[in-house]
Amino acid sequence: GDAVGVSVGEALSGLQAAMNKEIIPAGYQLNYGGQAQMMADMTRDVLLILGFALFFSFIVLAVQFNSIKLPALILGSMPFCLTGSVGLLLASGFPLGATVIIGILVVLAAAVNAGVLLFTYARGLQNTGNLALREAILTAAQLRLRPIVMVSTAILFGLIPLALALDAGGDMLQPMAIAAIGGLLMEILVALFLMPCLYFVFTKKEGEAETNNLDKEEKSWSYN
Repeated sequence: GDAVGVSVGEALSGLQAAMNKEIIPAGYQLNYGGQAQMMADMTRDVLLILGFALFFSFIVLAVQFNSIKLPALILGSMPFCLTGSVGLLLASGFPLGATVIIGILVVLAAAVNAGVLLFTYARGLQNTGNLALREAILTAAQLRLRPIVMVSTAILFGLIPLALALDAGGDMLQPMAIAAIGGLLMEILVALFLMPCLYFVFTKKEGEAETNNLDKEEKSWSYN
């Protein structure tokens, strides 16, 4: 058929669907080479890079916050950000591929940046501003609104030409840009609404646990 305007991934998916209907004689094996093999290798390499990025991001954040809960909250918000990526990809009709994973890396970087800005400021307000937990996270969300939105908006404007495929060869990077744009739009909402709620809930539980431990220690000392 006509392959004009069809990506390698779409062509490969169509070919695989057609070949699955065929009966391959015994002793024969079907392999895909050329650009199909290159795409498979690229997807495997990019997935490996994504795994390393998640791992080292967690380690660096754990060292910075001296906690594993806050890094878990930041990285745990990634699936919510990715709903924007998947939704925009489905709406635009682009399949998942290696370049989409690169877009996910962009969303990961923005989410980590937003979480660091938000949680660092909230902890600072709690430690130096003598603010309660609720007031600290609400104040941090309000004051960090501008830098979080500015960073994400700057990346979004840089991705628009790629999403529109205005340059030559832009078709290859178009899925990456669309995935990143959808994820970044959702990341702004996650950073301003979901992350503060998660921070409040988990930090409140941690504070209650510490208070209970202190009460138990005081009671044990009083009995002695």
